Amino acid sequence: MGNTNADQPLIGVSDINVAMVDGRIECTFTRESSRNDGDDTFYNLRDPNKYYIIMSKSSGSLKPDGNIKYHAERIIGSETSFSEFTSGGSAVDKKLILQKAHGCLMMIAWIGLASIGITLARFFKPMWPDTQIFEKPIWFSFHRICMVLTFLCTVSAFIIIFISVEGFLEIGEGRSGLLRFLHAIFGTVVTCLAIINPIMAIFRPHPGEPRRPLFNWAHWAVGTSAHLIAMATICLALGYRSARSLINGLPDYLFWLVIGFIIFHIIVWILLHIKRNNILNRNSDASNDIPLQDKPQDSQDNLVDANKPTSKDTRIMTFLISVYVLVSLAIVVTVVINIALV
Repeated sequence: MGNTNADQPLIGVSDINVAMVDGRIECTFTRESSRNDGDDTFYNLRDPNKYYIIMSKSSGSLKPDGNIKYHAERIIGSETSFSEFTSGGSAVDKKLILQKAHGCLMMIAWIGLASIGITLARFFKPMWPDTQIFEKPIWFSFHRICMVLTFLCTVSAFIIIFISVEGFLEIGEGRSGLLRFLHAIFGTVVTCLAIINPIMAIFRPHPGEPRRPLFNWAHWAVGTSAHLIAMATICLALGYRSARSLINGLPDYLFWLVIGFIIFHIIVWILLHIKRNNILNRNSDASNDIPLQDKPQDSQDNLVDANKPTSKDTRIMTFLISVYVLVSLAIVVTVVINIALV
């Protein structure tokens, strides 16, 4: 049969205004939240009842006969009931602000900081061997800064969203409820991995010790897993359509922007992998491990970097990481601005 519009008397409704503004129909009205006249057909919007705003859209809202079309795309579905609106509305604003802060922090952490930090550690150990920052190689200093900031942003974002949803989410109804639950599960896994990896780094064995290769593999596996899962979690949050986004009203292109970054990330990594291997193959015995603390000079003789990149190597690698950093930051800024303004 399809949906039909029910004719109901406008009980408790006043100050009705309808106008055409810039090609859009705008309607405003005032509606009583509750009545005490015994009318069971009047929806009481106060506690303990829970009614929610749902808005949707379609291309061309009216049929030729003037009736309203079916609106296939939901663009706003309030997570806050009318009872919270009628009690002042501050809860709505606070929840939305917390959700936005969570999304912005996770974007900064994993599309920006973690992507750059992991790329530096993966491919730039042979670079700039004669230059140090804080008495450590350049790649290590920036890697550590990026990953510490990633840890802080991730933990802060987790605490913020935990406060916003008042605990851990249960599986909700429908596709949207399932997506939110999966997002929460993946986000929790990412947060746990983000906490585990720096703890492992603090207690890492010195280069040359028997357990060092085990640490190297574990550190790589945990960091890479966290990065991959974080990318998937961000894509779940953005949704391939605005109707699927966990923050209502975000434009569709943000999802594809992140997908484009993932493809760009893979391409740059392939180029960096080829160039780095070219540099390392000149001396396969060199090591770029970073000791936990300074040790006697005779124990560090095998750590001297004999891979001296040429000026051409340096120019190419510097160009690639510069482009990578600029694209990462551009995407982060774009998504964060859209989240903040929605």
